[in-house]
Amino acid sequence: MELIFDDQAVADLESIFNWISQDSPAAARKVTDRLLNSIGLLTSFPFMGHVGHDPETFEWVVPRLPYVVVYEVDVVYGRVVIAAVLHGAQARDT
Repeated sequence: MELIFDDQAVADLESIFNWISQDSPAAARKVTDRLLNSIGLLTSFPFMGHVGHDPETFEWVVPRLPYVVVYEVDVVYGRVVIAAVLHGAQARDT
């Protein structure tokens, strides 16, 4: 499956990087690299998440990181669309 990032997901990743890099640029690179590598698994296993707050999305908790990836699976076009990357403690719209 093809992997696509919505603008919001890109902004989320940039915010995560910027926040962590205030204390440690090396840690920020490590965390964002790990997030991107983990998100890449969704191309092979798109249904490993659970149904999200919005029933048209899936949510996947990234192992050993406090982040949740919100995404949609478009089976017709063979793509996984990353909608957001949120901290697990972050408030969400319901």
